[in-house]
Amino acid sequence: MQREKFLAQPEIESFIAWLAANLPTLTFKLRFKSSKFVPGGLTADVQGIEQVLGHYCWKASWQDAHQCSVDSRTWAETQRSLGQLREWLTSAVNQGNDQQALQACLQILRWGGVRGAIPFLHRLAANGKLSSYLQKMARLMSLDGKNDLDDLDAISVERFDAGLTKIHALFDSSGSPIYDSRVGAAIGMLYSLFRQQWTGSGKPLLAFPSGAARGSQIRNPGAFLNGLAAPQFSSISYETWARWQVRLGWIIRAVLERTGWFAEQGALPARCHAFEASLFVLGYDLRCFGWPPKSAVPVVDLPEPERDSTGWVPTGNPFSQVINDYLLFRRQGGKSDKASFVDWLSTHPHHARPISRATAQDYCFAFSMQEFDLFDRSLEALERIVAGGEDGLRAVLASEALEPFTLGDERVSVCLVDVMITGRAYQRESTGDARVESILSAGYAGTKNSANTLMALGRNVGKHFGLLDDKHLPTPLFERFFGACSLEA
Repeated sequence: MQREKFLAQPEIESFIAWLAANLPTLTFKLRFKSSKFVPGGLTADVQGIEQVLGHYCWKASWQDAHQCSVDSRTWAETQRSLGQLREWLTSAVNQGNDQQALQACLQILRWGGVRGAIPFLHRLAANGKLSSYLQKMARLMSLDGKNDLDDLDAISVERFDAGLTKIHALFDSSGSPIYDSRVGAAIGMLYSLFRQQWTGSGKPLLAFPSGAARGSQIRNPGAFLNGLAAPQFSSISYETWARWQVRLGWIIRAVLERTGWFAEQGALPARCHAFEASLFVLGYDLRCFGWPPKSAVPVVDLPEPERDSTGWVPTGNPFSQVINDYLLFRRQGGKSDKASFVDWLSTHPHHARPISRATAQDYCFAFSMQEFDLFDRSLEALERIVAGGEDGLRAVLASEALEPFTLGDERVSVCLVDVMITGRAYQRESTGDARVESILSAGYAGTKNSANTLMALGRNVGKHFGLLDDKHLPTPLFERFFGACSLEA
């Protein structure tokens, strides 16, 4: 589907008109907890989408090509910072300089506090394909061209995540939005409000995806009375996520073309990014909309995570065993994709007892793009990862410099977070019961069984990469890698 056909649909036309009419008058109760990204937190009541932008805050830092630090926090500072990154990336890609393009991409990820795409970017650059891939995706995702959504398919979109959405948005010149969990949550909530008031008929035409926050915030409109549940990033394909970025961009441009919002920002693409930044603020916690949640959670106060929260509980899996199995599978000529490995894992006779396909699927938890992105790795990288230790950690993170671990705004890197939680629990507590209780009281798990599942994976991954010793206590590498990293949202 092309832009004109998408925007001509009656429900889409009505949604755009509703946004134009209602966004200047809606009120929002912004309540941000203090965090590394929002030092001191935020408490503000605002009216109208344009007023939200003044409360944008994302404390970030990255290094330019001369190793000089570029810091930002407010929207004005962020605009300048992203402008520099955009210029660096665009210049490198246009020159076909993959190594400079890679460095620009890595600094974009550093600004965004995400790292999952690093191995993928390194693979593209090593094969001399990074610049051409970004140029191809720019053509497919442009907001003002004749591109068709159907061209964003499983072949053209090799990967998409919270890091790549930033890279594609910055390389784009038409105003394509950064589509992360916050932005998806906010537009999804606005669409839910629209559907409550719309007099039309039929099932909802839009289903904006989102993802879980790493704190206690709500980022799924489905958590509210009559809210529409958002598909989660972890359950959709790469190309589906990319298509929603384009759809949202089309909608934003259409709204701004009929309003004068964010005129002081400059041309239409800059206004689009200001609109996106405002959605980013609103999506921190959807309770800011004041809509009744399904559970009795106060709209204004943001409590600590409940004891029954999913916290940082992983899908249980024997990490060390499964990555050894995957290396064997690849050495035998197996394809580097999940379906093929799951088939092999559930039928291969070397296991003491057969495992079900569902169990084999669970065993691939650490292989996902939200974790270590282990599919498609080279045999050389897999051998280093399986060997473990600090070199294995460098290989699995595709970061020879091994920069200190950082956490972004979303619930990703669960395996490594569980190592950190486990190591600190063993550091503080001397008994198993005390460690479990400390994990429960912090909200990282909701039951004793889930707390033990968390620590089992933490011990396994931690020992494999030399982050924990034989007594599961933090090693010097643990302290160097995790440093002062905090789980406070």
